[in-house]
Amino acid sequence: TLPRMRPAGTAPASALGARGGARAFASGKDSKDEVLLDSWVCPDALYEATMGGDEETSLDVDQQFIHDFGRRNEVWRQRVLREDPDLFTQIKAGQSPKYLWIGCSDSRVAAENMIDARPGEIFVHRNVANLVVNTDFNVRAVLKYAIDYLKVEHVIVCGHYDCGGVKAAFKNQDHGDPLESWLANIRDVYRYHQEELEAIINEEERHKRFVELNVVEQCLNLFKTSDVQRRRAHTGSRPDKFDCAFPRVHAMVFEPSDGILRRLPIDWKEYIKKYRNVYQLYDADDFVSSYEGA
Repeated sequence: TLPRMRPAGTAPASALGARGGARAFASGKDSKDEVLLDSWVCPDALYEATMGGDEETSLDVDQQFIHDFGRRNEVWRQRVLREDPDLFTQIKAGQSPKYLWIGCSDSRVAAENMIDARPGEIFVHRNVANLVVNTDFNVRAVLKYAIDYLKVEHVIVCGHYDCGGVKAAFKNQDHGDPLESWLANIRDVYRYHQEELEAIINEEERHKRFVELNVVEQCLNLFKTSDVQRRRAHTGSRPDKFDCAFPRVHAMVFEPSDGILRRLPIDWKEYIKKYRNVYQLYDADDFVSSYEGA
């Protein structure tokens, strides 16, 4: 095994107290920057031998990361405690989100930021270009858990303009697997709507429309899944208990240039009617519930 290392001039964990120490590695510039939570500052557990390169430089980079993330976490924690002193006690008891968000991995489009969500309000799945691929065990596991166990009422598929995944799918080049296999799903969307997209002369407008159509197709992929259909059939057949069929599916697009989240105007009834004979798995009339007590 590789030997554990610590930066020069730091004491071993035993010398920092029974819990491994209550101070981070000081920058020497500001004493208030030193104090972080214990979990960030156990040097024997935190540092390991490098596999090449300058060890001191590597340790400096790690220390900067520790200070940055630790400080940010503490700033956020203190703000939450000021705004809602009971929040951490509440979320310790569990989660009951009403929303499942399926969005892009792009660092600019975190769902919690866009809707100013509190911890516990929104269940999130993100991937490149916000895809719902029915053979992807990751998204299907998230969907299963969110619908069957959390019983979310709304599923949002959110794309965004200036999406790198959509732009990459525009290009006729091999990006290498597994990325290329993933992008093939977006290229299929282009194929479905090729005539409409190629009629758009302006490249930026074509990209925006491609983003929107991709969101629509991913929403349709949601409707195809047994998880969504089964839950909607059950809730739709129980007007005594549910206001309507759940979960509701929403297509949305975020515009990074103005920060506005827009809902796409889609006639879902027409879409479902058009493809019912192809994809429908359940009927409310003959539905046998697997959600007893739900």
